[in-house]
Amino acid sequence: MKREIHAIDGTPKKRVFLSIISDYDLRSGLCELIDNALDLWVKNKKKKHLKIEIALDTERQMISVRDNAGGVAESDLALLITPGATQNDPSSSVIGIFGVGGKRASIALGEHIEIRTRKLKGKSLELDITKDWVRNEDWELPAYEVSDLPTGVTTVDISQLRQPFDEFDVLQIHAHLSATYAWFIDEGCTIELNRQKVEKQLYDSWAYPPNYLPKQVDFRISPDGNKNLDVKIYAGLIRDRVPETENYGVYIYCNHRLIVKELRTRDVGYHVTTEAGVPHPDASLCRVIVHINGPAGLMPWNSSKNGINYSHPAFQMIRPTVISLVSYFSKLSRRFKKNWDDQVFAYSSGSMEDVEPVDPNSNKKIVLPDLPRAQKRKRVEEVKVRNRKIIADKPWTLGLVESMGLVDLIEKQRLDTKNRAALILLDSSFEIALKEFIVNNPLLFPIREYPDSRILALFRSRPEVISEVTRHIDIPQTLLGKANHYYGLRNKLIHERATVGITDNQIRDYKKVIERVLKLLFGLKFPTD
Repeated sequence: MKREIHAIDGTPKKRVFLSIISDYDLRSGLCELIDNALDLWVKNKKKKHLKIEIALDTERQMISVRDNAGGVAESDLALLITPGATQNDPSSSVIGIFGVGGKRASIALGEHIEIRTRKLKGKSLELDITKDWVRNEDWELPAYEVSDLPTGVTTVDISQLRQPFDEFDVLQIHAHLSATYAWFIDEGCTIELNRQKVEKQLYDSWAYPPNYLPKQVDFRISPDGNKNLDVKIYAGLIRDRVPETENYGVYIYCNHRLIVKELRTRDVGYHVTTEAGVPHPDASLCRVIVHINGPAGLMPWNSSKNGINYSHPAFQMIRPTVISLVSYFSKLSRRFKKNWDDQVFAYSSGSMEDVEPVDPNSNKKIVLPDLPRAQKRKRVEEVKVRNRKIIADKPWTLGLVESMGLVDLIEKQRLDTKNRAALILLDSSFEIALKEFIVNNPLLFPIREYPDSRILALFRSRPEVISEVTRHIDIPQTLLGKANHYYGLRNKLIHERATVGITDNQIRDYKKVIERVLKLLFGLKFPTD
């Protein structure tokens, strides 16, 4: 049994505005004001050219936004200040449905807001939202008639800003607007920032490598079991990689407005070993673009439209498909990492391939081509990577490293006498290493004491060269003994009547000897096989 005692007053308090100031920065606040104009333009079937002019005055620290989307009628002025009030239908394909964006964004940006508007041939009206009005619990706000504005124009002027901005912020805002509203700009909307036209920024610079074309998924979901959202997902390898900005990952648009970009979280498959793995430059050619269009009330965005609600039913229904594509193209990027120029960037034209989405209620995956076999880095490349700093500081060591790489290459040849060439190259590398040690150590071997003539005479006798070097570097006698043994084999091969046979094991052994000597002389490191 229940008995009514009294009714309570559910009127919101003014401090609801102040409580959400932290939700907005300059970028998201401006976008809310732009969204309002775009929604009105779209609802009017884009019949009139829409122009949105934004002025960010860094000297006076003032913000001004002007649009010709149609204006607000005198009877609808309350929509500009009443939380939750909106004419947008949640079942329509608009951007703003919460009825709070433009209001709280303006107040979040500054303490003094002047809104002027004119609907058709109606009055030119003005509302002034001040910090005193926000602090006062009285919701009444005077409306003023002002000098005529052009028909259909609304202006919002914001001063006494809560956060200052500078020229760098203006540049960032310009880039953000070009990406966020690219579709609307393409549809005929003009956006100007400080009198400079904002051009559209798209992210469709796909590569079309044979057998690994970018994919397109087109399907429909019903998050509430009633109304539908249309989903299009594009995925592939890109040609516009910018290492400094890390412009890869997942991009999500809702009703043509960019909500998030360069998303690389666990929610879309990153940081999971069996999926896309940890974000890494090797995987930075992967991009997945998600377009969701339909009733705004079903969108998985947050109320500020600067993020995605990952637990939202709509996102959960597309998540398996997104993860599958992110995982595949991240792995493909890694497989091609050694030769992106020839295997990816060279293919600038082609067509997308249609694939079916992942059924979130089953374990069925997208059918995609088998990934190419992972290419193991050549040993000489591995040695170069390990010794990058040494090679940079001692460039004469590069030739020694690459000569060892040539020995590796010779070993892989299907030639009966390959070991003869390998032995000669290894022994020459040993002598050259000794010479480089002497000529590139002027503190140990002063040029005045070791001119070219002495170097020439010295290298007529290998024992003398070794003696000079071992006065400064301790080379184990076992290594020197083996080097002398293989030197003898080389001399037999070159100078004696009989041709000696050289085995694979002897080449491998001598190679280890030379690598150990190179480590002692120059600090070079070689992988152990």
